[in-house]
Amino acid sequence: MPHHLHDTGYKFLFSHAELVRELLEVFAPPGLSELLDYSTLRPQPGSFITPAMKKREDDIVWSIELHGQRIYLYLLLEFQSSIDRGMPVRIMQYVAALYDHLVRSKVINLADGLPPVLPIVIYNGNARWPHSPEIFELIQPHPQVLSEFQPRLKFWLLDEGRFSADYLDGLQRVMAAIFRMEHTQDTEETKAAIRSLGQAVAKSPFKQSIDRAVMQWMQYRINSKMPGLTMPSVDELLKGSAMLEENIDKFRAKAIAEGVLLGKQEGIQLGKQEGIQLGKQEGIQLGKQEGIQLGKQEGKIEGQLLGQIEGSVTLLERQLMKRFGPISDSTHVRLKAATQNQIQTWAERILDARSLAEVFNDH
Repeated sequence: MPHHLHDTGYKFLFSHAELVRELLEVFAPPGLSELLDYSTLRPQPGSFITPAMKKREDDIVWSIELHGQRIYLYLLLEFQSSIDRGMPVRIMQYVAALYDHLVRSKVINLADGLPPVLPIVIYNGNARWPHSPEIFELIQPHPQVLSEFQPRLKFWLLDEGRFSADYLDGLQRVMAAIFRMEHTQDTEETKAAIRSLGQAVAKSPFKQSIDRAVMQWMQYRINSKMPGLTMPSVDELLKGSAMLEENIDKFRAKAIAEGVLLGKQEGIQLGKQEGIQLGKQEGIQLGKQEGIQLGKQEGKIEGQLLGQIEGSVTLLERQLMKRFGPISDSTHVRLKAATQNQIQTWAERILDARSLAEVFNDH
Protein backbone atom coordinates (compact mmCIF):
# COMPACT_ATOMS: atom_id res chain seq x y z
CA MET A 1 0.00 0.00 0.00
CA PRO A 2 1.46 3.41 -0.95
CA HIS A 3 2.69 5.50 1.95
CA HIS A 4 0.36 8.38 1.01
CA LEU A 5 -2.66 6.24 1.86
CA HIS A 6 -1.63 6.17 5.50
CA ASP A 7 -3.11 9.50 6.56
CA THR A 8 -6.25 10.03 4.50
CA GLY A 9 -7.43 7.77 1.71
CA TYR A 10 -9.33 10.66 0.15
CA LYS A 11 -6.20 12.73 -0.20
CA PHE A 12 -4.78 9.91 -2.30
CA LEU A 13 -7.95 9.68 -4.40
CA PHE A 14 -8.16 13.41 -5.00
CA SER A 15 -4.57 13.57 -6.16
CA HIS A 16 -6.03 12.14 -9.41
CA ALA A 17 -7.59 14.73 -11.71
CA GLU A 18 -10.09 12.22 -13.06
CA LEU A 19 -11.57 11.63 -9.59
CA VAL A 20 -11.73 15.37 -8.86
CA ARG A 21 -13.63 15.70 -12.13
CA GLU A 22 -15.93 12.81 -11.05
CA LEU A 23 -16.61 14.64 -7.79
CA LEU A 24 -17.47 17.90 -9.53
CA GLU A 25 -19.56 16.34 -12.28
CA VAL A 26 -21.76 14.52 -9.75
CA PHE A 27 -21.70 16.60 -6.57
CA ALA A 28 -20.76 20.20 -7.45
CA PRO A 29 -23.27 23.02 -6.83
CA PRO A 30 -25.99 22.88 -9.50
CA GLY A 31 -25.09 24.62 -12.74
CA LEU A 32 -21.32 24.72 -12.11
CA SER A 33 -19.97 21.56 -13.73
CA GLU A 34 -21.09 22.37 -17.27
CA LEU A 35 -19.23 25.71 -17.09
CA LEU A 36 -15.87 24.14 -16.24
CA ASP A 37 -13.11 23.32 -18.72
CA TYR A 38 -11.82 20.03 -17.27
CA SER A 39 -8.85 19.99 -19.64
CA THR A 40 -7.41 22.88 -17.57
CA LEU A 41 -7.74 21.10 -14.19
CA ARG A 42 -4.43 21.15 -12.34
CA PRO A 43 -3.26 20.63 -8.74
CA GLN A 44 -1.99 23.51 -6.62
CA PRO A 45 0.35 23.42 -3.60
CA GLY A 46 -1.82 22.44 -0.62
CA SER A 47 0.69 23.14 2.13
CA PHE A 48 0.58 26.65 3.56
CA ILE A 49 0.26 28.50 6.87
CA THR A 50 -3.14 29.58 8.18
CA PRO A 51 -3.67 32.84 10.09
CA ALA A 52 -3.68 30.71 13.26
CA MET A 53 -0.11 29.68 12.31
CA LYS A 54 -1.04 26.05 11.71
CA LYS A 55 0.34 24.39 8.66
CA ARG A 56 -2.32 22.96 6.35
CA GLU A 57 -1.05 19.84 4.59
CA ASP A 58 -4.03 17.48 4.49
CA ASP A 59 -6.35 19.68 2.44
CA ILE A 60 -6.38 19.59 -1.33
CA VAL A 61 -6.36 22.54 -3.74
CA TRP A 62 -7.01 22.36 -7.47
CA SER A 63 -7.54 25.13 -10.00
CA ILE A 64 -9.61 25.06 -13.17
CA GLU A 65 -10.79 27.50 -15.79
CA LEU A 66 -14.38 28.72 -15.94
CA HIS A 67 -15.09 30.70 -19.11
CA GLY A 68 -11.38 31.45 -19.39
CA GLN A 69 -11.08 32.57 -15.74
CA ARG A 70 -9.08 30.38 -13.36
CA ILE A 71 -10.87 29.53 -10.15
CA TYR A 72 -9.65 27.55 -7.14
CA LEU A 73 -11.27 24.51 -5.56
CA TYR A 74 -10.46 24.04 -1.88
CA LEU A 75 -11.31 20.50 -0.73
CA LEU A 76 -11.40 20.12 3.04
CA LEU A 77 -11.66 16.52 4.22
CA GLU A 78 -13.52 16.37 7.52
CA PHE A 79 -13.17 13.01 9.28
CA GLN A 80 -14.44 13.72 12.79
CA SER A 81 -16.86 11.91 15.08
CA SER A 82 -18.15 15.28 16.34
CA ILE A 83 -19.55 18.07 14.20
CA ASP A 84 -17.71 21.41 14.22
CA ARG A 85 -20.25 24.23 14.44
CA GLY A 86 -17.41 26.68 13.85
CA MET A 87 -16.50 25.20 10.46
CA PRO A 88 -17.34 28.47 8.62
CA VAL A 89 -14.72 30.23 10.76
CA ARG A 90 -12.13 27.61 9.88
CA ILE A 91 -13.00 27.85 6.18
CA MET A 92 -12.63 31.63 6.29
CA GLN A 93 -9.14 31.18 7.76
CA TYR A 94 -8.15 28.60 5.15
CA VAL A 95 -9.41 30.65 2.22
CA ALA A 96 -7.59 33.71 3.59
CA ALA A 97 -4.42 31.61 3.93
CA LEU A 98 -4.83 30.39 0.34
CA TYR A 99 -5.18 33.95 -0.92
CA ASP A 100 -2.14 35.00 1.10
CA HIS A 101 -0.15 32.12 -0.39
CA LEU A 102 -1.19 33.04 -3.94
CA VAL A 103 -0.23 36.68 -3.41
CA ARG A 104 3.09 36.00 -1.64
CA SER A 105 4.17 33.40 -4.18
CA LYS A 106 3.22 35.84 -6.99
CA VAL A 107 0.92 33.27 -8.58
CA ILE A 108 -1.59 36.08 -8.98
CA ASN A 109 -1.34 39.81 -9.41
CA LEU A 110 -3.56 41.78 -7.06
CA ALA A 111 -4.02 44.35 -9.79
CA ASP A 112 -6.05 41.67 -11.61
CA GLY A 113 -8.11 40.90 -8.50
CA LEU A 114 -8.38 37.78 -6.39
CA PRO A 115 -9.60 34.60 -8.11
CA PRO A 116 -12.89 33.01 -6.99
CA VAL A 117 -12.62 30.10 -4.55
CA LEU A 118 -15.09 27.26 -4.08
CA PRO A 119 -14.59 25.72 -0.59
CA ILE A 120 -15.93 22.15 -0.44
CA VAL A 121 -16.20 20.29 2.88
CA ILE A 122 -16.47 16.50 2.53
CA TYR A 123 -17.87 15.13 5.79
CA ASN A 124 -18.20 11.38 6.46
CA GLY A 125 -19.38 11.29 10.11
CA ASN A 126 -22.33 9.14 11.18
CA ALA A 127 -24.48 12.02 12.49
CA ARG A 128 -25.99 14.38 9.96
CA TRP A 129 -24.54 17.90 9.72
CA PRO A 130 -27.19 20.25 11.21
CA HIS A 131 -25.49 23.67 11.01
CA SER A 132 -25.42 26.42 8.43
CA PRO A 133 -22.38 26.56 6.13
CA GLU A 134 -22.47 30.39 6.16
CA ILE A 135 -20.29 32.40 8.52
CA PHE A 136 -22.78 35.26 8.53
CA GLU A 137 -25.28 32.95 10.30
CA LEU A 138 -22.84 32.64 13.21
CA ILE A 139 -22.73 36.38 13.83
CA GLN A 140 -24.95 37.70 16.62
CA PRO A 141 -27.95 39.88 15.76
CA HIS A 142 -26.85 43.45 15.14
CA PRO A 143 -28.17 46.75 13.73
CA GLN A 144 -28.69 46.82 9.97
CA VAL A 145 -26.08 49.54 9.65
CA LEU A 146 -23.38 46.97 10.60
CA SER A 147 -24.49 44.19 8.25
CA GLU A 148 -22.47 45.33 5.24
CA PHE A 149 -19.29 45.15 7.32
CA GLN A 150 -19.72 41.53 8.42
CA PRO A 151 -17.88 38.70 6.63
CA ARG A 152 -19.85 36.63 4.14
CA LEU A 153 -18.45 33.28 3.12
CA LYS A 154 -20.16 29.96 2.51
CA PHE A 155 -18.79 26.49 1.92
CA TRP A 156 -20.36 23.70 -0.16
CA LEU A 157 -21.11 20.79 2.16
CA LEU A 158 -21.03 17.18 1.00
CA ASP A 159 -22.51 15.21 3.90
CA GLU A 160 -21.98 11.69 2.57
CA GLY A 161 -24.39 10.01 4.96
CA ARG A 162 -27.27 12.19 3.73
CA PHE A 163 -27.35 10.26 0.45
CA SER A 164 -29.21 6.93 0.46
CA ALA A 165 -27.59 3.76 -0.88
CA ASP A 166 -30.27 3.52 -3.60
CA TYR A 167 -29.63 7.09 -4.74
CA LEU A 168 -25.86 6.54 -4.91
CA ASP A 169 -26.26 3.24 -6.77
CA GLY A 170 -28.55 4.94 -9.26
CA LEU A 171 -25.87 7.49 -10.17
CA GLN A 172 -23.51 4.72 -11.35
CA ARG A 173 -20.49 6.93 -10.79
CA VAL A 174 -17.24 6.12 -9.05
CA MET A 175 -17.38 8.85 -6.39
CA ALA A 176 -20.98 7.96 -5.60
CA ALA A 177 -19.94 4.33 -5.03
CA ILE A 178 -17.06 5.48 -2.83
CA PHE A 179 -19.44 7.57 -0.70
CA ARG A 180 -21.69 4.52 -0.36
CA MET A 181 -18.84 2.31 0.83
CA GLU A 182 -18.02 4.80 3.57
CA HIS A 183 -21.36 4.17 5.30
CA THR A 184 -21.92 0.42 5.15
CA GLN A 185 -23.30 -1.05 8.38
CA ASP A 186 -22.53 -4.77 8.00
CA THR A 187 -20.73 -7.29 5.79
CA GLU A 188 -23.67 -7.74 3.39
CA GLU A 189 -23.84 -3.99 2.76
CA THR A 190 -20.07 -3.93 2.33
CA LYS A 191 -20.19 -6.67 -0.32
CA ALA A 192 -22.96 -4.83 -2.16
CA ALA A 193 -20.93 -1.60 -2.05
CA ILE A 194 -17.86 -3.45 -3.40
CA ARG A 195 -19.89 -4.73 -6.37
CA SER A 196 -21.31 -1.25 -6.97
CA LEU A 197 -17.84 0.29 -6.94
CA GLY A 198 -16.48 -2.36 -9.31
CA GLN A 199 -19.33 -1.76 -11.76
CA ALA A 200 -18.86 2.03 -11.61
CA VAL A 201 -15.12 1.75 -12.32
CA ALA A 202 -15.77 -0.63 -15.21
CA LYS A 203 -18.20 1.88 -16.81
CA SER A 204 -16.04 4.94 -16.18
CA PRO A 205 -14.46 6.63 -19.19
CA PHE A 206 -11.40 7.08 -16.96
CA LYS A 207 -11.12 3.38 -16.07
CA GLN A 208 -7.57 2.96 -17.36
CA SER A 209 -6.23 5.83 -15.23
CA ILE A 210 -8.22 5.36 -12.01
CA ASP A 211 -8.88 1.63 -11.57
CA ARG A 212 -5.69 0.84 -9.66
CA ALA A 213 -6.00 3.94 -7.47
CA VAL A 214 -9.60 3.10 -6.58
CA MET A 215 -8.74 -0.54 -5.78
CA GLN A 216 -5.85 0.63 -3.57
CA TRP A 217 -8.22 2.96 -1.73
CA MET A 218 -10.73 0.12 -1.32
CA GLN A 219 -8.00 -2.09 0.19
CA TYR A 220 -7.14 0.68 2.64
CA ARG A 221 -10.77 1.39 3.57
CA ILE A 222 -11.86 -2.21 4.06
CA ASN A 223 -8.76 -2.97 6.11
CA SER A 224 -9.66 -0.09 8.41
CA LYS A 225 -13.22 -1.46 8.79
CA MET A 226 -12.22 -5.13 9.12
CA PRO A 227 -8.73 -5.43 10.62
CA GLY A 228 -7.29 -8.87 9.98
CA LEU A 229 -9.28 -9.52 6.78
CA THR A 230 -7.27 -11.36 4.12
CA MET A 231 -7.17 -8.83 1.30
CA PRO A 232 -6.60 -9.85 -2.35
CA SER A 233 -3.96 -7.99 -4.31
CA VAL A 234 -4.87 -5.04 -6.51
CA ASP A 235 -4.40 -7.21 -9.62
CA GLU A 236 -6.78 -9.82 -8.16
CA LEU A 237 -9.33 -7.13 -7.30
CA LEU A 238 -9.18 -5.79 -10.86
CA LYS A 239 -10.33 -9.22 -12.07
CA GLY A 240 -13.45 -9.12 -9.90
CA SER A 241 -14.77 -9.03 -6.35
CA ALA A 242 -15.59 -12.74 -5.86
CA MET A 243 -12.43 -13.54 -3.88
CA LEU A 244 -12.82 -10.49 -1.66
CA GLU A 245 -16.49 -11.26 -0.96
CA GLU A 246 -15.59 -14.86 -0.06
CA ASN A 247 -12.90 -13.61 2.33
CA ILE A 248 -15.43 -11.24 3.92
CA ASP A 249 -17.82 -14.18 4.50
CA LYS A 250 -15.00 -16.15 6.14
CA PHE A 251 -14.05 -13.10 8.22
CA ARG A 252 -17.67 -12.74 9.39
CA ALA A 253 -18.00 -16.44 10.26
CA LYS A 254 -14.76 -16.34 12.23
CA ALA A 255 -15.81 -13.16 14.03
CA ILE A 256 -19.16 -14.74 14.98
CA ALA A 257 -17.46 -17.90 16.28
CA GLU A 258 -14.97 -15.87 18.30
CA GLY A 259 -17.80 -13.69 19.59
CA VAL A 260 -19.79 -16.74 20.76
CA LEU A 261 -16.74 -18.16 22.54
CA LEU A 262 -15.94 -14.82 24.13
CA GLY A 263 -19.59 -14.44 25.14
CA LYS A 264 -19.53 -17.84 26.85
CA GLN A 265 -16.32 -17.02 28.72
CA GLU A 266 -17.60 -13.64 29.80
CA GLY A 267 -20.92 -15.21 30.79
CA ILE A 268 -19.22 -17.80 32.99
CA GLN A 269 -17.03 -15.16 34.60
CA LEU A 270 -19.99 -12.86 35.12
CA GLY A 271 -21.98 -15.76 36.59
CA LYS A 272 -19.20 -16.44 39.08
CA GLN A 273 -19.04 -12.81 40.10
CA GLU A 274 -22.81 -12.55 40.47
CA GLY A 275 -22.86 -15.82 42.45
CA ILE A 276 -20.24 -14.54 44.84
CA GLN A 277 -22.08 -11.26 45.24
CA LEU A 278 -25.40 -13.03 45.75
CA GLY A 279 -23.81 -15.33 48.31
CA LYS A 280 -22.46 -12.34 50.21
CA GLN A 281 -25.86 -10.67 50.20
CA GLU A 282 -27.64 -13.82 51.36
CA GLY A 283 -25.00 -14.38 54.05
CA ILE A 284 -25.43 -10.85 55.34
CA GLN A 285 -29.20 -11.22 55.38
CA LEU A 286 -29.01 -14.60 57.15
CA GLY A 287 -26.56 -13.16 59.66
CA LYS A 288 -28.92 -10.29 60.39
CA GLN A 289 -31.84 -12.66 60.94
CA GLU A 290 -29.84 -14.98 63.20
CA GLY A 291 -28.48 -11.98 65.12
CA ILE A 292 -31.96 -10.63 65.69
CA GLN A 293 -33.21 -14.03 66.88
CA LEU A 294 -30.25 -14.53 69.18
CA GLY A 295 -30.67 -11.02 70.56
CA LYS A 296 -34.31 -11.71 71.31
CA GLN A 297 -33.46 -14.93 73.14
CA GLU A 298 -30.67 -13.36 75.17
CA GLY A 299 -32.86 -10.36 75.97
CA LYS A 300 -35.61 -12.64 77.20
CA ILE A 301 -33.25 -14.53 79.50
CA GLU A 302 -31.70 -11.33 80.83
CA GLY A 303 -35.17 -9.91 81.43
CA GLN A 304 -36.29 -12.96 83.30
CA LEU A 305 -33.16 -12.91 85.46
CA LEU A 306 -33.52 -9.21 86.18
CA GLY A 307 -37.14 -9.75 87.18
CA GLN A 308 -36.17 -12.51 89.57
CA ILE A 309 -33.52 -10.31 91.24
CA GLU A 310 -35.92 -7.37 91.61
CA GLY A 311 -38.53 -9.67 93.17
CA SER A 312 -36.00 -11.13 95.66
CA VAL A 313 -34.86 -7.62 96.68
CA THR A 314 -38.45 -6.55 97.39
CA LEU A 315 -39.10 -9.64 99.52
CA LEU A 316 -35.84 -9.21 101.44
CA GLU A 317 -36.64 -5.53 102.17
CA ARG A 318 -40.00 -6.52 103.69
CA GLN A 319 -38.44 -9.21 105.84
CA LEU A 320 -35.74 -6.83 107.12
CA MET A 321 -38.27 -4.10 108.01
CA LYS A 322 -40.52 -6.63 109.77
CA ARG A 323 -37.61 -7.97 111.86
CA PHE A 324 -35.52 -4.82 112.47
CA GLY A 325 -37.81 -1.88 111.65
CA PRO A 326 -37.33 0.83 109.02
CA ILE A 327 -34.12 0.61 106.92
CA SER A 328 -31.90 3.45 105.73
CA ASP A 329 -31.49 4.78 102.20
CA SER A 330 -27.95 3.36 102.03
CA THR A 331 -29.38 -0.08 102.82
CA HIS A 332 -31.88 0.34 99.98
CA VAL A 333 -29.02 1.21 97.61
CA ARG A 334 -26.98 -1.77 98.77
CA LEU A 335 -29.90 -4.13 98.20
CA LYS A 336 -30.53 -2.77 94.68
CA ALA A 337 -26.88 -3.31 93.70
CA ALA A 338 -26.69 -6.86 95.11
CA THR A 339 -26.37 -10.06 93.11
CA GLN A 340 -28.75 -12.99 93.32
CA ASN A 341 -26.23 -14.95 95.44
CA GLN A 342 -25.79 -12.06 97.92
CA ILE A 343 -29.56 -11.69 98.34
CA GLN A 344 -29.87 -15.45 98.97
CA THR A 345 -27.14 -15.29 101.64
CA TRP A 346 -28.69 -12.29 103.45
CA ALA A 347 -32.14 -13.89 103.38
CA GLU A 348 -30.76 -17.00 105.18
CA ARG A 349 -29.07 -14.83 107.89
CA ILE A 350 -32.31 -13.08 108.91
CA LEU A 351 -33.43 -16.13 110.89
CA ASP A 352 -30.47 -16.01 113.34
CA ALA A 353 -29.25 -12.37 113.17
CA ARG A 354 -29.81 -10.18 116.22
CA SER A 355 -29.29 -6.92 114.29
CA LEU A 356 -29.31 -5.52 110.78
CA ALA A 357 -25.54 -5.30 110.85
CA GLU A 358 -25.22 -9.08 111.42
CA VAL A 359 -27.29 -9.73 108.27
CA PHE A 360 -24.80 -7.80 106.10
CA ASN A 361 -21.67 -8.85 107.99
CA ASP A 362 -19.56 -10.86 105.50
CA HIS A 363 -16.70 -11.50 107.97
